[in-house]
Amino acid sequence: MIFFKRDKRVNAENVKLVSLHIPKTAGTSFRNILKSVYGEEHVVRFDIKIRTRKIDIESVPFEGSSLPPQIQVIHGHFHYADIVEQVNVPESAKWITWLREPSDRVLSNYFYLSERLREELDEERRGLNILAKMQRTLLEFARDEINRNRMSKFMQGADLNRFDFIGLQEHYDSDLKHLATLLHWPEYPVFRHNVTRSRPEVDPSVLQEIRELNRDDYQLYEAALQWRREYFSNKKA
Repeated sequence: MIFFKRDKRVNAENVKLVSLHIPKTAGTSFRNILKSVYGEEHVVRFDIKIRTRKIDIESVPFEGSSLPPQIQVIHGHFHYADIVEQVNVPESAKWITWLREPSDRVLSNYFYLSERLREELDEERRGLNILAKMQRTLLEFARDEINRNRMSKFMQGADLNRFDFIGLQEHYDSDLKHLATLLHWPEYPVFRHNVTRSRPEVDPSVLQEIRELNRDDYQLYEAALQWRREYFSNKKA
């Protein structure tokens, strides 16, 4: 496969905040908070395609040399290494991301996609039986290389200390308060989007295999827990 490669990096001289959104870490809710705080016109969904490395802004392909001057916040799905290679972000910009307990993130991702597929197909109303024939089991989904260690893949090449803030979804409300203080937000709303409804019990042996399949993510998560302990310890000092 031939990857898209730019002659030079995209200029993003007015960007003040880079928010790296790993799937199923409260990203949609957080993006709406950012829009509320900074203003709709200053925040964009910014994605870099995994396979082609092409940039999308608000789901539209972008091939320009500079981001529009009003853009102050970029938030979306992109690997750290890709944005560093392709975008010239000012040294003064803040970098933030959210992580999640790895097996819980996998489960949330799987059941969310299953729910979305069920809604899109609307099988009961239309008398279809596609899901039973085509949907992968949880372990089939978890064993697929693209779904393993996804947090580590997004963060590859990044020193955690490069980030000004790393939130954990398990502490979303309290971490959001600390982030608001760090970024001097006078106030902010709280949104909750794409919340998967109650999910079935998962066999312990399945959970154990998911943990083994995501060892790199567990190492990253433990490092993030340590980063968080040191961060809050320094705040209290």
